[in-house]
Amino acid sequence: MSQIPANRQALQQASVDQLVAIVQVAGDSAAFSELFGRYERKLRAFLLYKSSDSKFEVDDLMQETYVKAFLHIGQYQQQAEFSTWLLRIAINELLQAKRAQGIFARLKQRWFHSEPEAQSHNDQSAAQRDAAALLAHLSDVQQQVFVCAEFYGYSQSEIAEKLQLPLGSVKTYMKQAREALDRINR
Repeated sequence: MSQIPANRQALQQASVDQLVAIVQVAGDSAAFSELFGRYERKLRAFLLYKSSDSKFEVDDLMQETYVKAFLHIGQYQQQAEFSTWLLRIAINELLQAKRAQGIFARLKQRWFHSEPEAQSHNDQSAAQRDAAALLAHLSDVQQQVFVCAEFYGYSQSEIAEKLQLPLGSVKTYMKQAREALDRINR
């Protein structure tokens, strides 16, 4: 007698295409876990290879990849292999994490380079509170534009689309935000 429940055994024997169909139609998380599990080791190895980050951060990237893939599996159209689609999500998560890290480091250096007291902040959460205090000096729309550009790495045209603003306005708000932050930092 098999110790594996019949449903789980059926999922283990299903093809990738069958599992994708089950998840797309029924949103079955067990089917998705089986599907994702088939690629988990390769994804983890890829992220470890491409990233100099710690295991904990790779675990975060894996979790983000899992969630995004599950939420957006309806967009998978089988024009490419599922593994390629999943890998693209993992790459995007890695790039987004690196972009956010790099931008945060540049902002921290730019904002705090002249403040000896702030230089001693090794704690990222303290730096984030300091950054939030600086951003509080901006109008709501300036904050949105600045954060989209500097923290998330969106282009000005992407920001215009996301915030439903004219491109010229996005450029103006960005310039105003940078000038305001430079004045505060002096």
